[in-house]
Amino acid sequence: MGIFKRKIKNEAETLTIQQINDFFDSQDVLSAMGKSDLTAATYYACMQIRCSALAKIPFKLYRQDGDGAQSADHSISELLKFRPNPYTTAHDFLWATEFQRLEYGNAFWVYNFSGGKITALYLLNSPAVEIMVDNAGILDKPNGVYYIYTDEKKGRLIYPADRVVHFKNFSMNGIKGTPLKKYLYDVIMQEKYAQKVVKEKYSKGLQDPIVVFYTGDLNREKSQAIKKKFASLGGAENAGKVVPLQAGFEVKQLETKLVNSQFFELNGLTTRHIANAFGVKSFQLNDMEKSTYSNIEQQNRAFYSDTMQNVLTCYEQEMTYKLLSTADRKSGIFVKGNADVFLRSDIESRYRSYQIGILSGFLKISEARKKEDLPFVPGTDKLIIGNGASIPLEDLGKQYEKGGANNE
Repeated sequence: MGIFKRKIKNEAETLTIQQINDFFDSQDVLSAMGKSDLTAATYYACMQIRCSALAKIPFKLYRQDGDGAQSADHSISELLKFRPNPYTTAHDFLWATEFQRLEYGNAFWVYNFSGGKITALYLLNSPAVEIMVDNAGILDKPNGVYYIYTDEKKGRLIYPADRVVHFKNFSMNGIKGTPLKKYLYDVIMQEKYAQKVVKEKYSKGLQDPIVVFYTGDLNREKSQAIKKKFASLGGAENAGKVVPLQAGFEVKQLETKLVNSQFFELNGLTTRHIANAFGVKSFQLNDMEKSTYSNIEQQNRAFYSDTMQNVLTCYEQEMTYKLLSTADRKSGIFVKGNADVFLRSDIESRYRSYQIGILSGFLKISEARKKEDLPFVPGTDKLIIGNGASIPLEDLGKQYEKGGANNE
């Protein structure tokens, strides 16, 4: 029991640059990740789109009170906004987190805790983490969830659930996620085979297979010799060249056109299957067949509402519960991702929406200027209503008071 407690209390130590280099030089990163499917073009592109979409979202802390949600001053804010730890930026940290969540089904953060505050966040290597449910009551909490991390130098470390920020993908039991590629194995392999076919076509100079007719006796040794000879005459370097033939030989070429086998149609179907699994829209993969200039903005909004909104909810709920104390949550503090990065349209559309909000009386000019990173101007922090000569909201109706008295 004491051994478990000592391991649970272990925290990530500060590493020097040399120690970091030694750590990565001492292990095969590719073997640690397992066989990756990033060599499939569509899988790579979709992974890049999803990870980049999550990484560019700024996560901020807000406090909910009677006047709505206001920005909250908290020690976590700087970690999420700038550098979660001394060795990585917030963008790279979130990018790697989303990659591991999609590639392995789970992504794990652990944090350093000092002086009652979280001082740093670290991303664990997902394949080295095991999830254990203590239904036998061996550790402190009966039926508690623990994370066993195999560190290269420290050995096996055990973290309780409240020390690990766990992001899951396609979780069917709420405890452990599932890799996305588990359900896409056949489709991804089809794309790899298609890429191999195209590669072989180019390596052979886009020439179809040939059949060699020989009038003499043909034993196994002669067959291998003839095959080797004519194979050396092919390839991209010999494309379009004149090939001399000896007497007794006749060469005919087979026609294996990709169009006849519906290669491009099947390859496009494979691409759409992978993109659908990632929730990526066709225009993001440069497939403009059903996209126009007028509907790309709507498709981008659909990408947020159909795909990223659920991902944001996952991150927000987990970070709010694991990174904030009970007292912080009870005081109304929560983590929220700014989804405006998805919905940010062209400048003309933004200004038109600001105009509607300001003239309708629910958006202040100062709030619109803040969204555009413009400095505050005195007198713009009031709600107004008007369609020609705008007036402050609290003065609405005063222009009729004098006229009404004269009419009486």
